[in-house]
Amino acid sequence: MKQKVGTLIEENVLRKAKRRAAGEGRPLSDLIQDALESYLSKAVDPARREAAYQLYCERPMKLTSSQLKAVLEEDAWDL
Repeated sequence: MKQKVGTLIEENVLRKAKRRAAGEGRPLSDLIQDALESYLSKAVDPARREAAYQLYCERPMKLTSSQLKAVLEEDAWDL
């Protein structure tokens, strides 16, 4: 079931969206729904985000001094 919503969108963004919808021969509401569905399908689950943070950011990395030296001496332009 579709539901009507009200929101504020920057004038230039709305103009581009209307132009795109007209160019594709479909209603603006369909274009907005597709864009929103695409955005939401890419959203990261908060539990997964927290797990990644705890794994990679919450505690210091355990590197040996030789590993740290190798990382610091590595030339990023060669990657």
